[in-house]
Amino acid sequence: MYIENEVQQTLKKEIVVQGISLHSGKDAEIRLIPAAENTGIVFYRADLDKKIKISAEPASVVNLIRNTTIGSKEIKEAKISTIEHLMAAIWGSGIDNLEIEVSGPEIPVIDGSAFPYYQEMIKSGLKKQQAKRKVYQIEETIFAREEDSYIAILPYDGFKISYTLDYDHPVIGSSYFEFDAAKMNFAEEISKARTFGFAFEIEKLHEQGLALGGSLDNAILIEETKTVNSLRFENEFVRHKILDVVGDMFLNGRIRGHIMAVKSGHRLHVKLAEKIREKMLEEEN
Repeated sequence: MYIENEVQQTLKKEIVVQGISLHSGKDAEIRLIPAAENTGIVFYRADLDKKIKISAEPASVVNLIRNTTIGSKEIKEAKISTIEHLMAAIWGSGIDNLEIEVSGPEIPVIDGSAFPYYQEMIKSGLKKQQAKRKVYQIEETIFAREEDSYIAILPYDGFKISYTLDYDHPVIGSSYFEFDAAKMNFAEEISKARTFGFAFEIEKLHEQGLALGGSLDNAILIEETKTVNSLRFENEFVRHKILDVVGDMFLNGRIRGHIMAVKSGHRLHVKLAEKIREKMLEEEN
């Protein structure tokens, strides 16, 4: 069922954010444009001849290698990658409706977290709309699993994520963190956590055309026994994983439930999001 207890919101005014793309290494620009109620979050590629609308929803996901990429099923080149941090920032800011024009195939990474996007949206200000906000309430457990990684969402009167991170690496190791939206400040506790990568992987990633724009300005670099740059939180790695979950789950709009994840990544997140969407559509029909 849907719970309608608040009104939808959009931005008061347009925002432009510029920066380098994490994977392609190219300059990128996004334009965040206020949108009408019930629009949801929609993306457009501003550099293509034809304006193709790409809705931020599970069915639009076309690639999950090291990021979440959405695209058009009809036009192959109409793809937009690395949307997860921006999506998390939109969720955290309380925005429901937004049009996002992207200058190319990837979102700017800024500092590797969601916080700069969040800051810009809050600075712009939010505009309340007339339509009621729809929040999907999870009524039964839904889960997805691959080998020793899994993610599940359980009924819960709120939005909570419990994440267990476990890397066979001395710098990361095992850690656990829990984010409860009603009790914690997303902007301070989650949105500032940055993406991370391993020094030994850089050459291989570059050969695959990935992480070409990565630097100490936009990612935590992990060597054999230490991080090259300092951490914002002692457990920044697991907090960033929660940030990714927030962004990927927002492909279904706002939901109420308790997400429990163990060693999950974008592929499992979207698999769960797809199952949630199936349930939503069943209940609508």
